Amino acid sequence: MVSMLVWLQSLLMWVPFVFGLCVLVYVAIADFRCRLVSNWVWVFAYPIGCALTLVGLVFSLVDVGVVLVSFVCSMFLGLVLFYSGFYGGADVKALIFIGLTLPTIPLTLNHTLGVPVLPLVLVMFCNSTLLSLIWPLSIFVLNLNHHLRHKRACMFEGIKLSLRQKVWLLFTAKLTPLDKIGVRYFPAETVVTLEEEGAEEGGKPTRKLLRFVRAETDLKKHKDNLMKHSELYKNGVLASPTIPTALFFTLALAITPMGNLIFFFVAYFFGVI
Repeated sequence: MVSMLVWLQSLLMWVPFVFGLCVLVYVAIADFRCRLVSNWVWVFAYPIGCALTLVGLVFSLVDVGVVLVSFVCSMFLGLVLFYSGFYGGADVKALIFIGLTLPTIPLTLNHTLGVPVLPLVLVMFCNSTLLSLIWPLSIFVLNLNHHLRHKRACMFEGIKLSLRQKVWLLFTAKLTPLDKIGVRYFPAETVVTLEEEGAEEGGKPTRKLLRFVRAETDLKKHKDNLMKHSELYKNGVLASPTIPTALFFTLALAITPMGNLIFFFVAYFFGVI
């Protein structure tokens, strides 16, 4: 009887984890294919997630305080990243969904690698941040390959950039056909025509670096501006290939059995573990 109760508690701890992972897999696929996640996904997922958390509270598998901390952390983190332009609406909804559905890591994973235990949503965020570093490295490899194959072609030809800006673009942007600018390729540059905006003397159209493009920006407006000066982009426009944040969320949630990887590497570096 006791072993059955322990088995049931373990099952109830893992069901929200599996459900949350399944939802994120679907969201990541939908976001990757069409860069749009229907609100009906959250209409379905949120009530079930909350119900699973309620079951955990009823069976004393999770504390009310932990649930509140998880929800507040996910809400705060999501809103800050949304209004700062790093996250889109679907990313925030996914983060809050995990905060509500999975307030803590399943019991069997709590002490993995001996790193501090945080609300699962923070562990997932830390792991997804670490995993996302793979993307700029991939872009750098693509740019390096392009340079080796087209030694005479320079991706920075026609635009004035400092050395620091060039290094930044090597990891964040690549030459892309102008007609591909959209949700899969965010523009990394724009065109200015007024002297006070950085154009050349006389108001000649000038290519200028875009330091940051918000996740919810008006891409059509940016593209239309570039299309007006298509003669400047015969070799392509500097654009940042995008990949859904939900994909990194999914991978990060899947590897939570390994614990908080950032804490682990920091602790390992300082010889704590």
